[in-house]
Amino acid sequence: MDFALTEEQQAIVGLAAQILSDRCTQEHLKEVEAGADWFDRDTWNELAKAELLGICLPESVGGGGFGFLEACLLLQEAGRNVAPMPLWTTLVGALAVAEFGGEELRGRLLPGAIDGTGPLALALVESGADLRAPELTARADGDGVVLDGTKTLVTGATVAAAILVSATAADGTGRVYAVAPDAPGVTIERQDTFNHEPTSVVTFDGVRVGAGDELAGAGVLGWIVDRAIVAVCALAAGVAEGGMKITAGYVTTRQQFDRPIGSFQAVGHRMADCYVDVEAMKLTMLLAASQLADGKPSDKEVAVAKYWAAYGGSRVGHAGLHLHGGISIDLDYPIHRHFLWAKRLEFTLDAAAPQLARLGSLLAAEPVGNV
Repeated sequence: MDFALTEEQQAIVGLAAQILSDRCTQEHLKEVEAGADWFDRDTWNELAKAELLGICLPESVGGGGFGFLEACLLLQEAGRNVAPMPLWTTLVGALAVAEFGGEELRGRLLPGAIDGTGPLALALVESGADLRAPELTARADGDGVVLDGTKTLVTGATVAAAILVSATAADGTGRVYAVAPDAPGVTIERQDTFNHEPTSVVTFDGVRVGAGDELAGAGVLGWIVDRAIVAVCALAAGVAEGGMKITAGYVTTRQQFDRPIGSFQAVGHRMADCYVDVEAMKLTMLLAASQLADGKPSDKEVAVAKYWAAYGGSRVGHAGLHLHGGISIDLDYPIHRHFLWAKRLEFTLDAAAPQLARLGSLLAAEPVGNV
């Protein structure tokens, strides 16, 4: 496939890169990370002013008329600059509301997602449960449902205007509902993660939601899960590439035995491995994103993309620390941040091994001549 960007896509990437690189300096990131909500609201608002938060949404709802592929390009830039904000959850959530939400729900949630005043969170993860088969239940109650269960590792729940919650209905099908964080019966307990991004355990105890709060449509849960996974892959690809560039700059200037350490064969081989891993992460992510954007079958592509995001991201992250030596533990130097983000994203929405297991099951289910 040809992954060359169009002029419009290049303009989106260029604008995002300018805003994020100008604002996400080491000093600024340290200030944001010291805050209570780990949310760079100033940069978030700049992205909103540049109309980038709604760039992937249909023009009919006030968006830029692009789609999921452009959302991933934006996320890749955010990853390169390790920008602390609930971007991937908001972009995927807004796309899902635009695709499956009713008119009232779209009118309630999408304007805030576009202008930055209403970030969105995704509650998809449960301890030990398959993302596509949640244990949280949706029990019919009049013209709505009652939700019972617990979600973990919910990104952005404390700053979100709404949480999109996956559940299993009485007929065994996966459903998704938009729930206000302050709705009766919702309890949010903060978790601290590897890169110190605040996530939450969110408990739903008899939470009633109306029929208009459902994102209704065949296959809605799988639609959201696939795009959420690839969005994380895009973020991870940017994090890895950003870390690799920092490391490349370091090994070409750091002198040892009167030579740049990058001239040593072992260091050169390690950097070459990083380059291969980063390119694999980008390629598999772009393939999966393109398939999803075109509405084509993409189960295998999503699994392969997440495998490389987890495996390659971890390798590049560790290589960055090792090649920097002792300076890598200095929090005034930027490489530590890329490592922490890489490890966090490695396990976000499943790690490498579950993706290989899923890929194996998908291949085993195909006729022999198609494998």
